[in-house]
Amino acid sequence: MQERIRVFHISPEWCGQERLVQLFRMNGFPSLCHEDGRLAEDIVFAKARRQPPLQSHDDAWLVTGLYRSQPFWRPPLEAWREFAFLDQHFPQARFILTTRDPDSWLFDRLTRDKGAIARAHACHRGVAASALPDLWLAEWQAHLQAVQAYFGDDPRLIRVDLERETPQQLCQRLSDWLPLPNHPARRHWMPPADAGQVLLLQDLLEQKLPKPPDDAGEWVADVADFCLRGLHPDQAGRAGVSRFYCEWDGAERVLGAGGQGQPIAVAPLAAGGAVAVARAGVHHKLERAEGVINDALRLGRRQPLRIDMEDSRWMGSPQGQPLGAPVLCHNRRHDSRNVVLWPLPGQHDIGMPGFDPHAPPDRIAFEDKEDRLVWRGMISGSRMRDGVKPGPASHIYLTQLAAAPDEAARQAIWAELSQTSRLAFVRRWIDHPDFDLGVVMAWGFREFARDPLLAPYCKPRRGTTFFRRFRYQLCLGGYDHGSNFMTAINSRSVLLAEDDGWEVFYSGRFKPWKHFIPVARYGADIAEKLAWARRNPKECKAMSQAGRAEAARFADPDLRRQVKARILDALAPPR
Repeated sequence: MQERIRVFHISPEWCGQERLVQLFRMNGFPSLCHEDGRLAEDIVFAKARRQPPLQSHDDAWLVTGLYRSQPFWRPPLEAWREFAFLDQHFPQARFILTTRDPDSWLFDRLTRDKGAIARAHACHRGVAASALPDLWLAEWQAHLQAVQAYFGDDPRLIRVDLERETPQQLCQRLSDWLPLPNHPARRHWMPPADAGQVLLLQDLLEQKLPKPPDDAGEWVADVADFCLRGLHPDQAGRAGVSRFYCEWDGAERVLGAGGQGQPIAVAPLAAGGAVAVARAGVHHKLERAEGVINDALRLGRRQPLRIDMEDSRWMGSPQGQPLGAPVLCHNRRHDSRNVVLWPLPGQHDIGMPGFDPHAPPDRIAFEDKEDRLVWRGMISGSRMRDGVKPGPASHIYLTQLAAAPDEAARQAIWAELSQTSRLAFVRRWIDHPDFDLGVVMAWGFREFARDPLLAPYCKPRRGTTFFRRFRYQLCLGGYDHGSNFMTAINSRSVLLAEDDGWEVFYSGRFKPWKHFIPVARYGADIAEKLAWARRNPKECKAMSQAGRAEAARFADPDLRRQVKARILDALAPPR
């Protein structure tokens, strides 16, 4: 049996990786391709931790697709640039560098996968997609020069011009050390383009960044000062932080509350700069902390930060444990101390729903919408109580319901679950003709949509177009602030929003009766507020217009960078 030879493909997306995988696999050589970005994460993480990469992939001959471009809000990773690091740990490996016509490559990189690669790079760099071709070409030339400088005439580097050499010819060229007798029927490296790519390219190249408003400086200061409100450092400690708490030293170390290392590394990049990368497979709430560190790195800030991106942060409030030092969180109680608000990675990023400057606007006039109120969401509320702090969260009851030993136990648990805030509201109003309500179970709880107790209240997930059919949209608090606030207020509907006592980074700019109609806790006065809205369409339209105008500012990438920079300035240690 032939001894395994590791082969690394060190070219970017859309440079023939799928055909290379086909060549190897059809000849019996195990291959790895992309793995949803996990290969790139593994390599970059290992480099940062000074560990050998790809230790769980011993059997692969070909390793290709060394990039990550999704989800777009996480920085794109280009581990194909890390050939020197790979050579250090695999000194017997071969390296394939494929090249193609630059214009064709740019076209594919911009438009394949529905523009996902372009979206990720534009988001990370803070530029319009139209700026990417020049940036990518310059970086590609720099990569070619770096490869040449490193390998020179080393025969372990295999150069393949995809415009001149067919897959069959490459098989013949490699036959001295890698038998590839089976060839694919197709002689082309790339799949054919489709008409949709041409249309997408036109849309991408026409995208422009928003023009800064005249009062940008005042607006940035107002948002940042709101996020920083309540700073009073003392010796109260940090007993209330979650298991996802991270302390970044501004360099390479990311520690947990107990001083243990968190699985997040800050890695230098071959192309320059640095990136925070979480170990593949970590909890998504640690990926949020990774996102905060990357926010700082994008701004060129390497300063110590305390981060806790858990939901429902009661710490620092009268109902929670005291907090002695500033901690970046995505939510807080309105009367908290030392909880500094920060946009939630994966939900509040530029380009996400409600924050996308290129999203199509709502074109249905207020008077042309259905005269009904709409809401969909997970039942992520807690057991209602008269005091400020509610009871157990709904997911606790769902877990108990799944484990209930008999029907009597199920009914007892259901009686409690029915008194969680969102489910209680839906059950109260679901059959009323003025309301279109439904529970949408999160992916991890999707099986409950078939439970006979919950099924009558569950409905399919719907997109933005559906909600814009309605004149009135509702935002209900969950474990903390309702996540549909921005998508709802950024429409020609009028928003009715529950006063739940929670704040997020944009809360200070949206005022009741100016931008939305306030609703009492648990939606207790929803009937009265809906009746008021119906009697006052002129005021509703004015609120809707004001809400859209304010929401547009939160979708401006330059304003967002300025807000983050001002927050970091306030938290920077004295010099």
